[in-house]
Amino acid sequence: MNVWNLWWLRQALLTGANPYFTPMLYHPQGASLLLHTLNPINFLLTLPVHLIITLPVNSVLKLNITFAYNLAILLSLTLCGLYTYLLALDVTGSRPAALTAGAVFACSGYLLAQVMGGNTNLVAAWPLPLAILALRRAARQSSLRAVLLAGLSLWLNMLADWQHFLFILIWAGWYGCWLIAAPARVGHTLAPATWRARLRAGVPVLGALGVALALAAPWIIATARAALDVPTAATEGGPMFRREHSVDLADLLIPSQLHPLWGTVAERAQSYKAGTHIQTKTAYLGIVTLALATLGLRAGRERGFWAASVGVFILLAMGPELQLAGWRPGIPLPAALLFELPFVNIFRYPMRFIVVAMIALAVLAAYGVQALLAAGRSTTRASRPLPTGKTVGLRTRLVVAGSIALLIFDNLTLPFPLVGVWIPAYYQEINREPGAFAVMEAPLYSATSPFYMLYQTVHHKPLVGGHTARRLPYAILDELPVLRVLAYAKPAPDIIQQDMAAIAPSVFSYFNVRYLMLHSAGGALRYSNMTRIAETAAGGPPLYRDVAFVKASDNRAASGLRRSFWLGDQEAYGSVLVYRLSPPATTVPFLGIGAGWDSPLLADGRPVNTVVEISTWDNDLSWLDQQPVSRLLARPAQLMVYSSEARRIRLHLRLEAEHAGRLQLGELSGEQRAEWTLQPGTQTVHVDLSLRPGKTILHLTPQATAPLRVWGVNLDVIDAATP
Repeated sequence: MNVWNLWWLRQALLTGANPYFTPMLYHPQGASLLLHTLNPINFLLTLPVHLIITLPVNSVLKLNITFAYNLAILLSLTLCGLYTYLLALDVTGSRPAALTAGAVFACSGYLLAQVMGGNTNLVAAWPLPLAILALRRAARQSSLRAVLLAGLSLWLNMLADWQHFLFILIWAGWYGCWLIAAPARVGHTLAPATWRARLRAGVPVLGALGVALALAAPWIIATARAALDVPTAATEGGPMFRREHSVDLADLLIPSQLHPLWGTVAERAQSYKAGTHIQTKTAYLGIVTLALATLGLRAGRERGFWAASVGVFILLAMGPELQLAGWRPGIPLPAALLFELPFVNIFRYPMRFIVVAMIALAVLAAYGVQALLAAGRSTTRASRPLPTGKTVGLRTRLVVAGSIALLIFDNLTLPFPLVGVWIPAYYQEINREPGAFAVMEAPLYSATSPFYMLYQTVHHKPLVGGHTARRLPYAILDELPVLRVLAYAKPAPDIIQQDMAAIAPSVFSYFNVRYLMLHSAGGALRYSNMTRIAETAAGGPPLYRDVAFVKASDNRAASGLRRSFWLGDQEAYGSVLVYRLSPPATTVPFLGIGAGWDSPLLADGRPVNTVVEISTWDNDLSWLDQQPVSRLLARPAQLMVYSSEARRIRLHLRLEAEHAGRLQLGELSGEQRAEWTLQPGTQTVHVDLSLRPGKTILHLTPQATAPLRVWGVNLDVIDAATP
């Protein structure tokens, strides 16, 4: 997905398109990327590479999008260390101590786990220490230039990830409150200052917040509107999702499962999160880091602020409820209130607050190194009153080098798992095929879906569906059962009684989908109806039968990856059937379910969606294809009719009415209407309609004391001419 981000941003730059909306996903409607982890900051970091890729000289250099992706990770980790070093230098005034702080953050288990998870947006955390440093300088200097730079630094976090922008806003508020209200005895920055001086110090922080919010306002407003259009923005994953992705207190002391020596022990210790991905459960603070930070608590004027900051952001990372090694005593935490705030309620991963705690902990560790160096000098003076400059310098180097070496060993990730993806050659052939058309990779929603976007960086054609950070509403899936079958590799029985295979050629022709790929790894070949639909649409067997490989170089050697979420433990990722879809000689109109309907129910009253969702590939669900299905019509609802050409049809609705009543049907344009008198019981009503090319929206309005139950909708083509 993050490789695709780099590719799309390059396409947007070259074509002048809006980078926050792409027509390349969710064909034909396109997709908003406001809720997606687009992280343009990584694109800007690697911009020279993207420019070289477009030049003739690249035929010699052979740079590609994968090189840009890897470079973005390396640059991000380097900058994380650099800006944490500069922050610690500003706090302690000691270069050796600041070097250790940079190593603490850049080598932290949290960041390395994000690399493993492919979350380059979260690896790009370097604007956080940069903004914290800029805020400190603004509070100290109180100049307009410093305030503007601090505001710009805060806003820069928005280009990395909107979650980081949320974190830095909370930090700025926390820092401002500390400047104004914290008592001098805990090591206040302005310890001897009067209240008036403290208030003056808080003004630049407030000004920087104002600048950042002004710069980010267009993003914030647009994202808030997008969140309203995505019903699952705050609830995707279920009501317990935030709790499951919060820091358990034990997580803070359990090393990364990627460690070559005690990774297996760590995996067992964290068995209470066995089903959680490594990047959403690694919150290890580090034994060496904690030891240095403990020393730092005894030295440094601002130690109280940094210690309190560690505590505050660990508390936020713990989410809405206290957890201890999987035990939940039911004690609510302050973050529960935070997640009730507007806009903040779309944030789903409390554990990510740990990144800010790690920055504060790195500064405390710098204080610890400073204390070690001071203690060494005191010991030397006691034993040898006149140490030489070379001796002091050597001792400093040894302490710093030893601390950094221990930090690296504590968070060691070797061998680091690498994933290589082999892209089948036919995607290059699709790229060379002239014309504008779309590609559908099925199933849409499975562990395979991120790779479809990687393949798109080769074939450059719009994609049906897409793997975005938040699943977006998708009209054609909601409306058309035939596409739902392909999307989920499971039956999608509904009230539409048209044969799916019979209408498939017309569906794909209408939406200009020329290629359909069925991936066995996603379950496509376990459900025979999918191949029947594909072969009917293509007019024969697949054009290619291929195998896609995903090779994870060190999956078996790295202890924590034995249950890796990368599907690389198998030799072959799966078989792929490639169908080139032929346009039908004659298209037929097809029906879709619009807004206003209740969910489909089986005859025994069970919701179809529930039966399908709880099933696995081991269940034989083919029996669902033959089951009668109904939907309640309790309020005005829409029925869609798609047609590539002008047609005259006869629409049939099979209804069940509990009491006598009436049913009205009207076209959106108001030109065609019908009304039926209904009697108690089951009955079928008919209406002749004239269709124009395109999408016809029909409105059904029941006028009955009890909801109607619709058992089937179908149509017959009367002729091809509109009277």
